[in-house]
Amino acid sequence: MKTNFKKITAVLAAAVLSTAVLASCGGSDAPATDSNASDTAASTNGGELVMGTNAAFQPFEYVTENGLVDIYDGIDVAIAKKIADENGMTLKIEDMEFDGLIAAVSTGKIDMAVAGMTVTEERQQNVDFSDTYFTASQVMVVQADNEDIKTAEDLKNNKLVGVVLGYTGDNIVTDTIGVDEANITRANRGIDIVQDVKNGKLDAVVIDSATGKALAEANGLKVVEDPEAFDSEEYAIAVQKGNTELLDKINKVLAEMKASGEIEELAVKYNSEVGIEE
Repeated sequence: MKTNFKKITAVLAAAVLSTAVLASCGGSDAPATDSNASDTAASTNGGELVMGTNAAFQPFEYVTENGLVDIYDGIDVAIAKKIADENGMTLKIEDMEFDGLIAAVSTGKIDMAVAGMTVTEERQQNVDFSDTYFTASQVMVVQADNEDIKTAEDLKNNKLVGVVLGYTGDNIVTDTIGVDEANITRANRGIDIVQDVKNGKLDAVVIDSATGKALAEANGLKVVEDPEAFDSEEYAIAVQKGNTELLDKINKVLAEMKASGEIEELAVKYNSEVGIEE
């Protein structure tokens, strides 16, 4: 998502017209273990639908006092609840480290991973992905008065850079930009790593655009974009290999939500709630 919200709606409109899953960048994930689709955590015919996520990725998934599902809320939570409701199921949410989600899907610990997850060739070796439902990019979060970092290349000038373990930014900073490993700090949550920028421990954090904008707004920081360095990436829902029954149900609901404009409405709603204005 771009920092200008009008760009968000344009990107979402494009996503409605496209059902192709685009390979994008992302971190490493644990390989799948031997299992089959019948071993998933719950039946897809009624009953409980178990969603795995990392609830520290506002506005997609986060913890709040009065959540949409228990203490959880966000764009992804609303989408997952719609999938469960449309299939007569009860949504249960398992909050875990992002880097463990693919393994949890592969082994049947959870039915689906809905976590602002980018589709990559590596992940496709271990799980099946739904049609894409959102397009985002990466941004750099820096202190409000920072004038040293204007492009991604500036991060290589002995800057201390933070990323979230397993997120796209981790891969880009390490492999694409080539920041010295000694200058990279990794954390499990975007909230924590952005606090290090606020406290002067880091010069910048590279993170997904929607979350970066929300966290910058909440902490008096600013976002720096570099479209030349950061390509767009596609978010989709991961399910266990071969679980076509659940995948078909997910894709049906996603298609309906995109066609009706409901996903775009959720983006407007949740971005507004966390301080992202049009």
